[in-house]
Amino acid sequence: MKKCFIFAGGDFDGFFDTISDDDLVIGADKGYQYALAENIPLDYIIGDFDSAAKPDGDNITVLNPVKDFTDTVAAIDLAQDKGYKEIIIYGGLGRRESHTISNIRSLYFYKKQGINIVLKAKGKKIFIVDGTFTYKHKGKDFYVSIFSLRDISRGLTIKNLYYELDNYDLSMDSSLGVSNETCGKDFSIEVRDGDLLVIFEDFGS
Repeated sequence: MKKCFIFAGGDFDGFFDTISDDDLVIGADKGYQYALAENIPLDYIIGDFDSAAKPDGDNITVLNPVKDFTDTVAAIDLAQDKGYKEIIIYGGLGRRESHTISNIRSLYFYKKQGINIVLKAKGKKIFIVDGTFTYKHKGKDFYVSIFSLRDISRGLTIKNLYYELDNYDLSMDSSLGVSNETCGKDFSIEVRDGDLLVIFEDFGS
């Protein structure tokens, strides 16, 4: 499935994917500099360029800095307009906590529109599960944290993580799901009715 890669202006510690011919690459404001540093060609650049110099070239959209949305959200909207429903964001974490929280909230907003977004960094991956998620173990164990995005996410079942659950109702104010661990097995997370924020973190993160 074709993907869109967005480079945002938060902390950036490397690129860990492979870009295919039908994938789209967007630089959001300062994020375009990260892509260029990785020798990754950009299809579009968008932003108000309040944190980086405006680049030269084609397919550059300059936004008014007085706006009601972030440059990253503008990049997500551009990807959506181009027909992309699988989006991976680099540089979407760190630097300014307000932007990190905004990006996490954007995961939820766009998930409800059928857009799957992953925030990615070295040793870290953040995404939303609203049904069944399965993971094929790749030989390296890591932390898995699970939080409800609704008042109550009902029927949470976790199989083959260190701590398992069966048909559990997880509330938004519960920290029960923090710092679970993989244990060398394929695992699954399923919620009957709800939305879960899932965070993968390497043990060294």
